[in-house]
Amino acid sequence: MEGEANITPAHSDNRWKPGFWSLIVTQFQGAFSDNAFKNLVLFGVLASGLSEAHRQSLAFWIGTLFSVPFILFSMAGGYLADKYSKRSVTIGTKALEILVMILALSGLASGNLTVQLSAVFLISTQAALFGPSKYGLLPELAPEEELSWGNGVLELGTFLAIITGTITAGILAETFNGRQSWSGLILIGLAV
Repeated sequence: MEGEANITPAHSDNRWKPGFWSLIVTQFQGAFSDNAFKNLVLFGVLASGLSEAHRQSLAFWIGTLFSVPFILFSMAGGYLADKYSKRSVTIGTKALEILVMILALSGLASGNLTVQLSAVFLISTQAALFGPSKYGLLPELAPEEELSWGNGVLELGTFLAIITGTITAGILAETFNGRQSWSGLILIGLAV
């Protein structure tokens, strides 16, 4: 019909680069794992025997430790994306994610809240450093006339990952109650 917008890209267009879908999957997995871990730590705190005031304070700090790195390190991520190839920054931040998830596993396995909180901060730092590269890669992977569609797919995947990561954290917290090292192993497996 005349006047209807085309909501799908021209997939037959050979200007699409194969790395586009790899970027979408990488972003989805990262946002999923980050939010699953953050909420797993939060659910562990809320289920702990700590006083109500202490649990509320820790819940605040978990949210703060997850949010502040985006303010502190996004510009550094932009600098890295400008100075080095975005692909190299993506690979480097992915390697950092694996290392942080190993730290997260040690915190979950030992029940050490300080290590868990450190991992929350570091995993968010990794995401902040990766962010500018992922957005900078889009124009390199999608034809210009499909860039808005590509951005929409990236954003849709990100929000689905945040929601499913949050839900999955609840499932992991309940399933592996007292044995959260299994949750950490799953998150490392996803990061690899």
